[in-house]
Amino acid sequence: MPRQLDQLPTDTTTLARKIAALEKEVKELRAARRMRSATVGNLKLYAEDGTTLLAELSADSNTGGGGLWTRGLQDPINMSAYLSSGELRFRPVEDDQVAVPASIYYDSDAFQYSDLILTSGAVGETDHRALLILESLFDGSAHAAIQGENSSPCTLDVLGVLTASNIAYGTVTITPSAANAPTSIAVTGLNVAGSSFIALLATQTSVPGTQVTGVGYSNLSSTGLTIWLTRTNTTTTNVSWMVIGA
Repeated sequence: MPRQLDQLPTDTTTLARKIAALEKEVKELRAARRMRSATVGNLKLYAEDGTTLLAELSADSNTGGGGLWTRGLQDPINMSAYLSSGELRFRPVEDDQVAVPASIYYDSDAFQYSDLILTSGAVGETDHRALLILESLFDGSAHAAIQGENSSPCTLDVLGVLTASNIAYGTVTITPSAANAPTSIAVTGLNVAGSSFIALLATQTSVPGTQVTGVGYSNLSSTGLTIWLTRTNTTTTNVSWMVIGA
């Protein structure tokens, strides 16, 4: 029967190498076991100066969750994080909860366009998705669109006051100079965006067609318009107006 001593290398150099290799394997094995069982408190990434914190992977003691926190707006590094062109997807941790993940998609040819698209995703495969499309073109124009998938309609709810640079509105008060005489008032100081314009007028009255016999406008432009009112008497009347540019 061979002895254990007979199984050892005959020269000391080979024996030393094998012992060193065995020690390395044991260290790697122990390190792997520690990594599987260790809990990392946080992982921080610093800038080249060694003091500016750029990002931190850590737990959130307030919610019991955690994640990757990027530290932005730190002079002189005025940024939080960069992602390359592509798609960032979101879905529940549990599998098979949503058919279509939500996503943020960015693409640019670095010459003609730059697109950022936010997609709601969908629970069911045939459910409609909502898209917010932000596009910047080489000619200096910019475009934003809210729509359903495949350019289908999408409902937009505004919880607040909707304002637009191509819409202006207000109310003027006109006192006719005489009965049955058209009397005008000028609305000035507007700055309505667009190249063509329409105006909508409505008198605040309970006697349309009998005492208030006419309302109209002239001199319509991006900067204002002239509003006309005709009554069978000289009663002061409020006229609401709206200018829309296209």
